[in-house]
Amino acid sequence: MEEVPLLKALRGKYADRATIVGISVDDDLKRADRTIKDKRMTWPVLADGKGFDGPLTKAYHIQGTPEVFVIDRDGKIVARLGSAKQIEDTLNEALR
Repeated sequence: MEEVPLLKALRGKYADRATIVGISVDDDLKRADRTIKDKRMTWPVLADGKGFDGPLTKAYHIQGTPEVFVIDRDGKIVARLGSAKQIEDTLNEALR
């Protein structure tokens, strides 16, 4: 299964307990916006247009893509994953 459809499904399934947040490493905000629209991403995506050198990617210690963060209702990062395929098991464990 492709990453984006799986993330959409998981976002709907866990919407009452967590949210998925993306962080763009694009150095062009227009390109980031185009990617979000083209892939029909329905979750928040943070972008500063500074690529890997920007404060956003440094604050979240982004090493590569894709990186996926799952944030609980209290704003705590409960999972940081390199692949959407790892999310469901991690969510089930973290949100018990």
